[in-house]
Amino acid sequence: MRLKSFIILLFVVLSHQLSYAQDSKYDRIFSETSQILLASNPKKALQNTDYLYKISNNNSERIKACMLRATLLRQYGLRNEAISALKRADSLSSTEKNYNLQARINGFMSTIYREYEIYNLGKSHLKKAVAISKKIEDKNEMYKFQGNLSQEIAYYEMNDSNYSKAISSLKAGNKLFKKAGKSIDQNFQTAVNNELIAKNYLSLQQSDSALIFYNEAQRELMASQSPNSPLKGFIYNGFANVYIAIGDDKKAMHNFKMAEEIAEASNFFTLKQEVYNSLMEYYKKTDTKKYIKYNELNLKLNKDEEHSRKIIADDLIKTLRNKEVVNQSNYQKSKIIIIASCILIVVLTIGIYIYKRKQDYKKFKKFITKSDAQPDSEKPIIIKKDSTREYISETTENSILKSIQELEKSYFYLNKDISLNSVAAELSINQRYLSYVINKHTGKDFASYINEMRINYIIDRLKNDNSYLKYKISYLAEQCGFSSHSRFTVTFKKVTGISPMNFITYLQQEKNKA
Repeated sequence: MRLKSFIILLFVVLSHQLSYAQDSKYDRIFSETSQILLASNPKKALQNTDYLYKISNNNSERIKACMLRATLLRQYGLRNEAISALKRADSLSSTEKNYNLQARINGFMSTIYREYEIYNLGKSHLKKAVAISKKIEDKNEMYKFQGNLSQEIAYYEMNDSNYSKAISSLKAGNKLFKKAGKSIDQNFQTAVNNELIAKNYLSLQQSDSALIFYNEAQRELMASQSPNSPLKGFIYNGFANVYIAIGDDKKAMHNFKMAEEIAEASNFFTLKQEVYNSLMEYYKKTDTKKYIKYNELNLKLNKDEEHSRKIIADDLIKTLRNKEVVNQSNYQKSKIIIIASCILIVVLTIGIYIYKRKQDYKKFKKFITKSDAQPDSEKPIIIKKDSTREYISETTENSILKSIQELEKSYFYLNKDISLNSVAAELSINQRYLSYVINKHTGKDFASYINEMRINYIIDRLKNDNSYLKYKISYLAEQCGFSSHSRFTVTFKKVTGISPMNFITYLQQEKNKA
């Protein structure tokens, strides 16, 4: 568990706990579960959260039970189950417009998603927490929550290596803690922030500033209500890293020793991990034997922690599953309905696919039959009589038509840079006359006329040159004058009725039959 996780856990549980009287049955069970059973008997703690929810007298107590359940599940790596409990709490808080609880729930969800590196969702909940926190009516509660939220914001900035922004957020958080008054242990909260600020300065290689804030963190911690918190070990470890950076190995080793002693005495996993990693980095360049020693200690620490968490998590999962047995019958019915629906969807999808393939093949055969009956090279532009007033004289029109036919023989349309202006210039014709004649005798504008000839050209290549069947679609597009793969595909389908890929597939099948 990271330091941040430890602080949030402590903050969420205690802040809610202190807001209730401690003499009711609910409060006694909640207090015992959060203070003792959460660490000593997770299975019993999980059962208690269910019981607390059942005996709750109001939504605030139900939300409190849900958040305690989420805290427990998250602590042992059951992220999805923890989020499910928080969503239930969020739903309850929304009905009462309890902004304090809504903000805390979203802050908690942000932490969980961040820990599992699902940053987009985490940032989304963080943004909600910030917005909702501004609506908290009790100003002391608002400042207290926003101060803690500054740490969450800082962790996201640190993840993106935005150390300066992280520092700004944490310093802003310290100011908010001061505004919160005596409702919190200001010294402890600012000690946490100052330790993180120092860590960020160290990442920026600003050792002097880091040293100042580690000293501030140490002073604040000693003046707090929890002077022997594991945070003390983190501060000593930070001092050691600063002294290494400035080349004072003697002071570094003294602080490493103090940090290691606190880590061993507290048996706090994250502190041990951080100290071992720092010592590994130090001895990596100075003492191979000691490097190996701390590397092995670190590996064993992670292995033991993972094993311990897995055993507890498995036990919790069994407890959760036992509860689900009650609804097993309904679950099976739902499962059958879902499976049947999936099968039906698959069958329908396959049916639609087969039908579409058949329709595409019919379009292919129709196009090929029509194409074979009259090759593109034999298709003259038919002179049409227009019953309306002639735009140009019949003699001029016939002359333009013949010029176009002659130009087509040169495959002018394969030029990517072809335009109405360039063709008109090539034929020494007014571009409006050229556009008029093409539109009148083909029923298409200039661009459609050019693109259809390009498609007919590439189809002719596909039919008469087997090597073209092996080319990529992008190459075929380029060969017939299209500068865009997508434009070629759209135009091809418009002319033939099917996509280029399907056309090639069907054409290959026809050739194989022959």
